[in-house]
Amino acid sequence: MEARDGSRQVLAELEEADTIRAQASTKGVGAVFKAGSWVVCALVALVVVSGAGAVPATPPPGTPDPSLIALSSNDFPGALKLSGATGQTGVGVIASYESVTGFPRAYGGSKYALLVSTAYVTTDAASAGKQYGEVAHELSSKAGQASFIREFLSGAKLTRKQVKVVIAKAHALGVADASMETGFVFTNLKTKRRSNISLSVVDLDRVIVVNVAVGAGSKVVAADAKAFASLVVTHATTVLVPIAVDFPAVTGTPLQQQVLSTSNGTWGNTPTAYTYQWQDCDAAGTTCNDLAGATAATYTVQATDVGFTLRVRVTATNRFGSTVSTSTVTPAAT
Repeated sequence: MEARDGSRQVLAELEEADTIRAQASTKGVGAVFKAGSWVVCALVALVVVSGAGAVPATPPPGTPDPSLIALSSNDFPGALKLSGATGQTGVGVIASYESVTGFPRAYGGSKYALLVSTAYVTTDAASAGKQYGEVAHELSSKAGQASFIREFLSGAKLTRKQVKVVIAKAHALGVADASMETGFVFTNLKTKRRSNISLSVVDLDRVIVVNVAVGAGSKVVAADAKAFASLVVTHATTVLVPIAVDFPAVTGTPLQQQVLSTSNGTWGNTPTAYTYQWQDCDAAGTTCNDLAGATAATYTVQATDVGFTLRVRVTATNRFGSTVSTSTVTPAAT
């Protein structure tokens, strides 16, 4: 089967397929592989956290946008955007997004025709690590793999005797804080048609991404899942920098020799360090200049500041980068 024809077949089957869901209740990402059942067509596998049908809650301020993390057609020249939708939330999961991409030309050595990428933003890195551990256990355990095989065959209306199944041994991908993949190749003994499926998961700080890739190839090539994982890291790194929620606030009276203090402001993505730069500004606060050496959380008003307003720029840093947030200006110093 040529790659283009294979992709057309997948797209046609997508139109006819039942909704494919993982009944995860509100147990978080780990429940995608632990709770409920998967309904899977012969060449299609989608992972959706149903959240017991609940409408997704508005993520709290400072939450990274999961739609900027999940892989999409924009990552693959010539790929097709099949769908993209906000996902459900659950215990420990505050935002999610699922993107479905079709490949008109078979992707990689695995010859994938379809990629479902679901990004989950958890409350913190510890929660993400716990969820990752649950998912990884299901992907690598015999019980978890057997469950997937049963559900796949049920969705394809096939029995175990009608299909040869080859399981790709679960293996680490060596990307992000943690990542791993397992895979399956199903061969219909009567028609000789194959379906290969890769299930991989990536953990980076407070983000987890589950990638499900499907095709008609004869093998699951680890390099393809690793390439997906590397793209996830690129996306996630850009949105895991500190996110300013509330501006820093200056307290104190702007009088000569009086001490002004600043708060750090409120941030998302857990900054690990803060630096400060005080500035003199015009009355409107539109033209500002750094004050030499004024790089502490406090500043003593000088005679040279009289007639100027003052403000402070707070830079929050974590392992992904830095973001600056600026206070409002004080009244003019006297």
